[in-house]
Amino acid sequence: MTKQVLFSFAFVFLLLGCKKEVPSTENSGTNENKIAPPRIECFTSDANGSAVSIQLQFNGNEVTGTLNYSLAEKDSNHGTIKGKVENNILIADYTFYSEGTESTRQVAFQFAENKLMEGYGEMTKEGTQFKDVTKLNFNSKMPLIKIDCTE
Repeated sequence: MTKQVLFSFAFVFLLLGCKKEVPSTENSGTNENKIAPPRIECFTSDANGSAVSIQLQFNGNEVTGTLNYSLAEKDSNHGTIKGKVENNILIADYTFYSEGTESTRQVAFQFAENKLMEGYGEMTKEGTQFKDVTKLNFNSKMPLIKIDCTE
């Protein structure tokens, strides 16, 4: 009987030694598995009777947000943007309303310190897309300055 008892103890110890640890589902207090909330930034320009404001929500290099133009002596328009940032340049589709009509066109902005510079370039025949986004000029005549989004 002694051999059986020893064998049983050895078997139990062998089973306990092979037990795999299962990760705890309890919150361990670390943020390793939590996804960072999207970053939100706001920019505005108000000069010579013209105003432009943009609110951007960053999720990695994906960007969504709102864009509003109120240019002097022109119809104002407002809408949403959706695009990507690459090499500090945002290329996005701007879906907007002007005079009750919905339209979409491509827009570009370059990030520089705490400013955004709007990009201009040759458009397609339809006037909705840039012909070549690598040949855009970024104008600093009306830079959008970064502001607190609660303003």
